[in-house]
Amino acid sequence: MGARLRSWWQQVKQHLATILVVAIILIVAIALIIVGYRFDWTGFNGNIKSGKTLWDWMQLLIIPAVLAIGGYVFTFTTSRNERAAAEKHAEAEREIASDNQREAALQAYLDNISELLLHDNLRSSKTNDEVRNIARIRTLTVLPRLDPKRKGSVILFLTESGLISSDDAIIDLLRADLNGVQLYKPWLNEVNLHKTDLSEADLYEADLLGANLSGADLSEAHLAGAILYSVNLSNANLLRTDLHDAELGDADLRNANLSDADLQRARLTNADLSKATMRAANLSGADLSKANLQGAILFGANLHRANLADADLSETNLYRANISSEQMEKAKSLKGTTMPDGSAHP
Repeated sequence: MGARLRSWWQQVKQHLATILVVAIILIVAIALIIVGYRFDWTGFNGNIKSGKTLWDWMQLLIIPAVLAIGGYVFTFTTSRNERAAAEKHAEAEREIASDNQREAALQAYLDNISELLLHDNLRSSKTNDEVRNIARIRTLTVLPRLDPKRKGSVILFLTESGLISSDDAIIDLLRADLNGVQLYKPWLNEVNLHKTDLSEADLYEADLLGANLSGADLSEAHLAGAILYSVNLSNANLLRTDLHDAELGDADLRNANLSDADLQRARLTNADLSKATMRAANLSGADLSKANLQGAILFGANLHRANLADADLSETNLYRANISSEQMEKAKSLKGTTMPDGSAHP
């Protein structure tokens, strides 16, 4: 309520001068009419005692008043448009300045890491060497200052330089801010992005073969058509993630959160989804053949036309899931499974 009143008062203040001018003119006009009637010089009753009627005086007053009001309105409108244009120009200038700052920060970072590679033996350094700590600190510091595309440039640079390999990451990106990072069809084979913040990342058709994404936050990320074969996504947060048409064969998705994720037509052959949470996930047309779904939660999931041949569904929660009896008959095991109607399979 207080916010509405403040907003109303701000609008009133912006037009206060106009309101005052109009009010004064109305007051003067009403006063003239009252006085004219009182002293019988309006001309309304035909008993005119003076040489000039109210209408004669009004003709002299109305035109200048209209011109004055029109001039004020024109001046006010012009001034307001000029202020809006100035603010828009200032905003554009600020955005250009911010973009220049981000570009300068990126170039400075690339120069610094290149210096560590060329002159401080970063690539051949050991786990606890100070040069690695410096490289990590500089990386974690610069990422929050960059926009999504420049964050992508950092990842590509580190990947191509062999600094974030899943086998032996020279720069540890643990808890790195990669929120919203944008990369179109990037090659990121076997990168180590363990426990990084990749929420809302746009990694369309990314090649992440064998990557370590365990514990990463990929909520609402866009990974449609991505190659995630044999990737480690254990304990990852994939809430509302777009994974339709993705390749997830042999992927490790143990304890991952895939609730409301889009996995339409995703290939999950031999994937380990044990104890994964997949509430209301869309698995329509997905290939889950030979997948391990033991103890997974598929409450309300859409499994229409999903391939469950030889899949382990033991102790899986399928309550209210869209799945046919024919599909379940092809599964490897249904021992202890909560069926779509809520009953327990023996």
